[in-house]
Amino acid sequence: MTASNSQQQKMKAKRQRILDEAIELFSEHGYNDTTIAKVAKASGISFGSVFTYFSTKEELFHCAVIEPLGQITDVMMNFDPEAEDPLAELERIVKTHIKLFAKLSTYLSLVVQVIGHHSHFTEQFEELNRFHDAFCLKLSKLIEKGQLKGQLIQTDSMYAAYAYMSLLLGLRLMRIDNFDHEIWEQFVPFALNLFGPAR
Repeated sequence: MTASNSQQQKMKAKRQRILDEAIELFSEHGYNDTTIAKVAKASGISFGSVFTYFSTKEELFHCAVIEPLGQITDVMMNFDPEAEDPLAELERIVKTHIKLFAKLSTYLSLVVQVIGHHSHFTEQFEELNRFHDAFCLKLSKLIEKGQLKGQLIQTDSMYAAYAYMSLLLGLRLMRIDNFDHEIWEQFVPFALNLFGPAR
């Protein structure tokens, strides 16, 4: 029997609630100290209900790491590497990316766990690494366009992209300020300087 639209929406919302609580718990306590029972309790559902949506703890962890990456990718990759004004495009995306990362404290703590234990979480690490490499490659093209136009000094565009990604990650992990704090805007010119503006 097919579930009604209302039932489907309720199931979707319950699954997301489980996933959100799992991200919080995995981020704070790590993989080993996070149990399905703890996730169920935090989600306000029964132990068995978790398995309606996630067959194993391993699947739940995988989804906690990978599913948010889709939305993050959409925002991070939303720029034109062939923009007519590369410096203006860089400034636009830096503002967008810093605002995004300011909201990702919990999730990024989970990402750091995967990176730090990549030999244990190989599948998740490979997915994260693919995103990182694709983003840096696309960003390097925009940097190169800026260099060709004389807006940016000549540097290694891939290293500049790597440095930028490291800055975004480090800022959010080292700052405890709320995402809507005005301090985040103050980092924009420092991030732009990584690309070597000529002016």
